[in-house]
Amino acid sequence: MNIIFEFKTEFWTPTYTQISANTINDFKNAIKLIPLNSLLYHFYINIFNYNLVSSIYTNDIAYWFYKNSYYSIAEEIASIDPTEYLDLENLRQDLINILSKYSDDKIIQNSFYFLTIKRNIFFTNLKANTLEEFVNGIRNSSINSIFYHLIMSKLDNKKPINDYSEWLSIQGYSQKAELINKIDIYALNLVQVKKLILEALTK
Repeated sequence: MNIIFEFKTEFWTPTYTQISANTINDFKNAIKLIPLNSLLYHFYINIFNYNLVSSIYTNDIAYWFYKNSYYSIAEEIASIDPTEYLDLENLRQDLINILSKYSDDKIIQNSFYFLTIKRNIFFTNLKANTLEEFVNGIRNSSINSIFYHLIMSKLDNKKPINDYSEWLSIQGYSQKAELINKIDIYALNLVQVKKLILEALTK
């Protein structure tokens, strides 16, 4: 079955939500109020920036708690892998569940400022109708495009399969589709992920 794959890319425009927190209890209330795209920003920004942000934690919420000596909270939040979620409301609830175990009105001087993002999604000039064209499309895709098709498509469609693997499955390349869908995105940066995708496609 021939279906044309059209490569897209994604860019973010960050904005301030006007919501901040400087106590644990503030933080618990803020999590209930912030837009879902704020969770998207704070849990995915290191992935979006190729995981090259210098931090011992992979999301900046965990890092903020760590910096302010709330080590138990930091560890629990750091254990969340956002790429496992198909609905950010579930991520919000898990975060609320973690924070509900703690209560503290101690003022922290360096407040946490919640940002959100406007997502900008564009078609590129890359298309594929065959596996060879698909491989060339991946090879010539930007990291932002990899991010969109591998990660954001699952959230947008609330499907456990990414755009690449779905197209490959339809085209009859189920083994390649499975290899790509099993890549541990959260443990790698997107440059490494792109290399693994190309390896899976050319096996």
